[in-house]
Amino acid sequence: MKTSMTRILIFAAMVIVLAFAFREFTVHFSGDGFDTPEEALPKDADYEWIEGPKSEKEHRYFFLSNGNYFGTGVVKKNFKGWTSGDGAYAKLPDSLEENKITSAYSDGVILFGLIKRTGEAEVEVNGEKASFIEMSGLPESTLELYGVKGYSIWYVGLEKLDDQEHFQINVKDRKGEILSELTI
Repeated sequence: MKTSMTRILIFAAMVIVLAFAFREFTVHFSGDGFDTPEEALPKDADYEWIEGPKSEKEHRYFFLSNGNYFGTGVVKKNFKGWTSGDGAYAKLPDSLEENKITSAYSDGVILFGLIKRTGEAEVEVNGEKASFIEMSGLPESTLELYGVKGYSIWYVGLEKLDDQEHFQINVKDRKGEILSELTI
């Protein structure tokens, strides 16, 4: 009786180990395997890519696309090379007022959006300060095409937030006074 129970436990352990090994294999050897992160970016539309936060194995990009879309995408490095990952996109918001947030988006890893920031305005999500990427480095023709002249991308990692389901987004001036707020 003990021998059959031991065999069952060994068999179950072997199945678990094989399943884990298969999962690791598919994660590390799946995808196209490009040499650089830029090569792994999607090419299925007319994109204007904007570099975002990077780590050794993951690069995030924000993008403008086809004249009226804004979003983010991730490329990841595995044993095969760089591969395109998940992302999120939405229609660009109508013209923004200064220091006002009208919408926010998430891909399950970060919360992000656009702001026409003036002065020393800061964005806080649930009390956590957001990071910014200025769009002023884009070509003038791109800024005009998308209507994003003077805009910045703001983002915050969801892992920094205690509550990842409800978001209180505040735009504050340098004195800490709230200029605009959005609750999601």
